[in-house]
Amino acid sequence: MGAGGRMQVSPSPKKSETDTLKRVPCETPPFTVGELKKAIPPHCFKRSIPRSFSYLIWDIIVASCFYYVATTYFPLLPHPLSYIAWPLYWACQGCVLTGVWVIAHECGHHAFSDYQWLDDTVGLIFHSFLLVPYFSWKYSHRRHHSNTGSLERDEVFVPKKKSDIKWYGKYLNNPLGRTVMLTVQFTLGWPLYLAFNVWADLTRGVRLPFPPAPIYNDRERLQIYVSDAGILAVCYGLYRYAAARGGLDGLPLRSSASDSQRSSP
Repeated sequence: MGAGGRMQVSPSPKKSETDTLKRVPCETPPFTVGELKKAIPPHCFKRSIPRSFSYLIWDIIVASCFYYVATTYFPLLPHPLSYIAWPLYWACQGCVLTGVWVIAHECGHHAFSDYQWLDDTVGLIFHSFLLVPYFSWKYSHRRHHSNTGSLERDEVFVPKKKSDIKWYGKYLNNPLGRTVMLTVQFTLGWPLYLAFNVWADLTRGVRLPFPPAPIYNDRERLQIYVSDAGILAVCYGLYRYAAARGGLDGLPLRSSASDSQRSSP
């Protein structure tokens, strides 16, 4: 009764939302992009081929070591331990190969070297090895960067308006829901994004990695075909590797059966 004057009244949701909007920067900053670049030391813009390749080679060495350990020693582990070892390997190898992807990403931004042909060559090779269509990504990603944060002109990573959020969105806004969404995105997200434009904005031009797609102009289409050829070549190489290592049902059995027939009197 006597504590009524000291009782705290929680702010209304409307007032809290208004305060949040007031903190959002919506005015033009008092500096230009050119002035921002001038504030950065000039040596930060210098491209070094030896340094760029040193990062790439280091990641390749680490990834190769992980691969050697996994393929040489994991088959010797008892089954309970192997079920733990392989997921750990996937996580560690994924982190290293993400570094390789970032280097190829910088090639798309022409940050690897002073030579565009070298950047495109390195980017095409290593993005293709990671099943990323290099030129398709390069041109669509460039358009994304030129419209970053725009609700009207960006093509991907566009935040949804409150009115566009589905009814089940509130049930996913918790740790369990986020875990489910991340699992779907990490396992199915990339192939669905490439093949069906899932999570991209279809209203601003299809950005599929396969021509003809309206987001690419005629000058870019030949390079899009080169990207697709790189992906197909790597897929074929993975198929041949799986066949040689016994990843396909029947291949090892046939070879072992023929060996036993030759060894039998």
